[in-house]
Order: sequence, then C-alpha cells, then structure tokens
Amino acid sequence: MYQYDEKPNTTFTAETSTTLQKIRESEYAVLVGRNNCGKSFILKTLAQKFGVTASYLGPARYQNFNLLGSYAPNRGDRRHERFSQFMQQWGQQHQNTDNSPINVQQAIAELSDAQRDKLSEIMNMLLGVDLEIRQTVETNSMSQKYISVGGHNISYTSSGFRLITTLVTSLINTEYDTFLIDEPELGISPEAQGVFADFLFDRDHRAKYFPHIKTLLLATHSTIFLDRQRISNNYLVSKSGDVIDVVAAEDQRAFNNIHFFLLGNRLETLYLPSAIVLVEGRCDYEFIAKVANQQFPSTPLSVISAGSDTRIKEVLHLAKSLLYDIQKSPYRDRIFAVLDAVHGAGLPDQLVAMGLPAENIVVWSKNGIEYYYPPSVMDQIFGGGGDLVISGDVIVRNGIQHTKGELVRLVTDRLTPAVAMDAEFERLFLSRLRRCAAG
Repeated sequence: MYQYDEKPNTTFTAETSTTLQKIRESEYAVLVGRNNCGKSFILKTLAQKFGVTASYLGPARYQNFNLLGSYAPNRGDRRHERFSQFMQQWGQQHQNTDNSPINVQQAIAELSDAQRDKLSEIMNMLLGVDLEIRQTVETNSMSQKYISVGGHNISYTSSGFRLITTLVTSLINTEYDTFLIDEPELGISPEAQGVFADFLFDRDHRAKYFPHIKTLLLATHSTIFLDRQRISNNYLVSKSGDVIDVVAAEDQRAFNNIHFFLLGNRLETLYLPSAIVLVEGRCDYEFIAKVANQQFPSTPLSVISAGSDTRIKEVLHLAKSLLYDIQKSPYRDRIFAVLDAVHGAGLPDQLVAMGLPAENIVVWSKNGIEYYYPPSVMDQIFGGGGDLVISGDVIVRNGIQHTKGELVRLVTDRLTPAVAMDAEFERLFLSRLRRCAAG
C-alpha cells in the first residue's frame, strides 16, 4: 500500500522493454488500452529516453487567445528549456501531470513565415477554412496581430479547431524529430478525426509537410487513429498491479480484437450483417427493427439508433472505421440512413460525401415515423378516419392520444408478417431493403 503522496513504482515486463525499443525505432506506433493501463506513462517514459529531440503533447492542451505575441529571439536553447520543464512536471511526486509544455500562441509566433504558410495550407486542406495573420488595425503595421479564421478571430472558433491547430503547429516545428501525442482525438469531432488521421498516415503528405519527423507515436481511445496500413504498428497496453505489458498486433485477428475493444466490445449487431440501417430515434428503431425481423427472419440485419439526426454522421464514421472505405467494400450498397423530413441542413449531401450512396438515403415526406405505421394497425388503435396530429411527444387522432413511446409499443405488439405496410414506407424503404436481402 502506497502513502497518499507516494509515486507508484511502475515497471515493465521484460518483453515490453524489447517492444518499447522497437517502438522507439518505428516510423509510426499507436498505443491503445483501458484507462489507467499505462499508455501515458509509456509516452512520458519514451519522451524522457528520446530527450530534447522529442515533443510530448499531453491531454491538457486546450488554449484560447485573442492576439498573437511578438517573437523575440531567445539566445537560450528552447528545446532544452522545454525538456527541462517536461521533466520537472513529470518528476513531481504528489500528482500525475498531464500538461503539455507548448503554448500555441507563442508557438505560432515562433514559426517562420514559411512555416506559418504551411500551417495555413494544412488547415485549409483539413477543414476547408482560410487561416491568415492580420493586423488588429489594418492601416497600422505596428498594431498587434491576430489569427483570422474565415474572417473571424481564432478565439471565436470551436475548441476542436484550436486543438487541431495546436497539433499541426507542434508537428510543423522542425526542432523536433519525434512527436508523442496523448489522445489526439480529444475535443475533435469524429469527422475531423478521420480527416486528420488520413492526413497523418498519408506518406505523400508526411514527406511534403513533415519530412523532419522520424517517429510519430500516438496513444488513443479512437479507432480512427489506428494504423491500418501496417497493423503491427498498433499495440495493446495492459497493466497488472504496477507492471505494464505491451503487445503488438501481429496479425489481422489481433488487430480486429483491438478494433472491437476500442468500439466498447458492443458492436455484436454490426458484425457482418447483410445490411446496416441507421435511424434517428428510439421509436424509429423499435418499429423498423420489428418490421425487419418479421419481413426478413433469415437475414441478419442491423438497425442502429443514432439518437438524433446529427449523430447519424458519427455512427456512419464508426461503420466507416470498421470498413475502412465504404465505397470499396461489400457494404457500399448495404448501409441505409433513414431521415425525417426535417433534418440537419445538408445532412444527405454530407452522408454522400462520406461514401453512402444517395439512393440509400431515405427521407420521409412527413416528419415522424408515426405517419408510416401500417394503416390497418393505426385504425385498430385510433379508429378509422381522422388526421394524425403530432405535438411534441403526444400523438392525437379522433380524440384518442398516446405518447410516442406508448404508440410504438402498441403498434409493434400488433405487427405480423401479413400486415400491409404504408405505401411510402414500402416504396422508399422496404423495397430497397428487399433487394439488399435478396443479395
């Protein structure tokens, strides 16, 4: 038992010491594992062994600023100063420090003009926005400078944008040849993660923008940052007591195990189904899942509730990370997205840009799955005739009302394979699913 202020005596297995040497000599390496398994400890240990040529970026790297500071040349050795700061923080006995010894405001000021041009080019490539250095007073070259992002001060951009800017700014710094990044996905949307990860693992981009980087080491909880080009560059980290073990993914099976571990070991319903259907909410899920199960009892179909239309993109990114390239996979024509009439602006086009065929995106003409329940079943519940009125969570017809949750249970309880479906539901959705299930 340790004292409250006593630092743990963390060590490595004998095999891990050899593995860490291999990682030190790698071009890329990705560490994955449970919380508190030792990933951060490994990064800091390796940063110490690499010395002043290594740049460590911990999780605490969120920063905001309005104005750029001026660059004043320092005759001291910035690398040694930063390394000394890192070692001092890590050596503290009373706590584990996750601070990143990088000040992005200062780091951007210290870049050369050519490097700042490179930063702007990369950010435009990644996120499609223009980043430029401007004067606070356009007619006064002596006024302070700030970073304009699409015409706005960078301080008004999202935290995710600033976090990506911090990572890219750090990677551009040619004073270092080794970069160790703890959880690069922090604060960044799955879509931006995918764009950024593709950029990092692209050899042409690496040669053009970061030729000075010998080793890039990531510790992550995101499947998106796994190295798919060389699976042995991915390592599973575990800890028993104070002893850390690191094992490389030597084959596809081990890589798949890492992949599913990062997905929470909860994607059984996504494992080789004949089709994947992404829906917005719980009622959509309960109804469509019941219909699919009855209409195609011998065909494994996966119906996934995203929770909202905005999260459908995130779930599609999850599927995309499993399949690597949807358009080149057998799933190209087997993933469907079902959207209400009212949905996020431009969402169908965004899903197409992510690889989903336009014909596999179902957009109802009315806003709500309740309009597409089987007419005969709705007559049993509400009586014949009358218009359906939806107000928030309440459904009313012929003076009879139910909540959405109550109604979907009443409907699904009455469903049988012989029940005739709504005409639009059959035409826009079921007919497409039938062609898919038929192979």
